[in-house]
This record gives sequence, C-alpha cells and structure tokens, in this order.
Amino acid sequence: MITLQNVTKRYKNNHYALKNVSLEIHSGEFVFVVGASGAGKSTLMKLLYSEEKPTTGIVSIGGINIANLKNNKIPNLRRCMGIVFQDYKLLQNQTVFDNVAYVIRTLGISSKEINARVNGALKIVGLHHKKNATPAELSGGEQQRVGIARAIVNGPPLLIADEPTGNLDPQNSMEIMQILDQINQRGITVIVSTHDQNLVDYFRKRVIKLDNGEIVKDIQAGTYE
Repeated sequence: MITLQNVTKRYKNNHYALKNVSLEIHSGEFVFVVGASGAGKSTLMKLLYSEEKPTTGIVSIGGINIANLKNNKIPNLRRCMGIVFQDYKLLQNQTVFDNVAYVIRTLGISSKEINARVNGALKIVGLHHKKNATPAELSGGEQQRVGIARAIVNGPPLLIADEPTGNLDPQNSMEIMQILDQINQRGITVIVSTHDQNLVDYFRKRVIKLDNGEIVKDIQAGTYE
C-alpha cells in the first residue's frame, strides 16, 4: 500500500529531517513509528498526507507517487485516509456529531447516510451517547475519540495518527490505542507515531525506529528499544 524509496527531506536551513529513507507498509498492517523528538517521525507522517513534500525520493500510496502531488489534488488524497492529530483539531463551536459529520457533508451523500455513518463511527469509539455535546464538555481522551471517529467516518483504508496520545494520561492513552487496534482488526492500515515506550511494548506491533532522520530499526512484533 505505501512505499518510500530513497526519501530525503531537507529544510532551508540545511537541516535533514529524513535521510534516504526506504520502507514498505502493506495493507492491513499496524505500524508504530518511534524515536526521540526531532528524529523525523512527524515529518514522515506529514509526507504521507502531503502536508510536506520530499526534497528527493518517491512517496507512493496505492501505486500513486504523491511526492509531487499538485495542491488541488491533495483533498482527494486525504479523502482516502483518516488523520488523527495530537491536538485533536476539533471545531469548538460544533457538536460532537457535527465535528464527525463535517468531513462527509461535502460528498453529496444523503442526510440518512450521514447519520448512519456518524452514529456508526461514534459507536466504535464509545461516544454515541455524547453526540450532542461540544468539545468543551469533553475530557481530552473523549476529544481524541471524536478525532478518531472523524478519521474513520468515511471508511478509509488507511489511518494515520501523529502522536495521538501525546496530550493524554496513561489510562486514556491505553484506551485510545486499544481503539486504534480494534480499527486495525477491521482491516484498516494503521500507522501511529509515538514516543510512548509503554504502549509500544504492550501492543507488540511492527516498530520502525528513526534516529536523526534515518531508520535504525524495523522489526515485526517489536518493542520500543
């Protein structure tokens, strides 16, 4: 599903965020991307949803090289994936239901279908009973659940989560990761960047470790170290 070939990302100050990175992630995998702050995790994730473009190399998703994707094509790319952010990025003046529905209301589907998809996504993350609440009425863990529901409401084959537990306590972090694991068991490819060693060690998924922009470990059923 995802292939990076000799990908380098160099910024204007001549700082290398990624150096000659090559990897493959297959459909249905659950992958942790780990490493210290500044290792290149977020840059790698941003390349996948075309927030950043590589300086050199190929980034291919579903056989399409997105490395030089034109800006007007990026929304189409992102409709094929779900993205979960560390800081939730919820619309504060909208209800939980409307936050989740926001991404599919532009697709021209019926209100009945929107209701079905949103309610289904909220049930998966355990928040159907709070669909009329606003983000201000939710805990951090609940807000991240809304973010996950929004990411999966369109049934994407790929879910990208960039430090999804970075602002959460250990209990909420575990619950969020369990939800992501359950989503992966539905056949969705899940890629999670994290610095949480305990979660990585507990779930024993594929681990790709970055250090100074280079892959230093890629192991199945691995641990952080």
